[in-house]
Amino acid sequence: MIALSLVGLGLAFVYVGTLGVLRFRDIYSRLQASGVSDNAGLGLVLIGLVVSGGWERHDAALLLLLFLLLITNPIATHSIARSAFVRRHTGEDGDR
Repeated sequence: MIALSLVGLGLAFVYVGTLGVLRFRDIYSRLQASGVSDNAGLGLVLIGLVVSGGWERHDAALLLLLFLLLITNPIATHSIARSAFVRRHTGEDGDR
């Protein structure tokens, strides 16, 4: 029951992040919506998968994937935001 709730909550975070990317106009708002919600959502899904079956050998791979996700997602979001800032991209209607 706990695992199912974690997976469901994680999927809800990913869904809200996807709506944020589709609804927001500014690139920085889109990055905020996708970065935070995807990191939290996928983290909850992976933790839910680890909790679901007890501790097995493949759970170590899931935890390693979670660790890499927590490291690489903020770096990628920061790189995209920095690139948009350097290019002075506003994100609205393709204007600069």
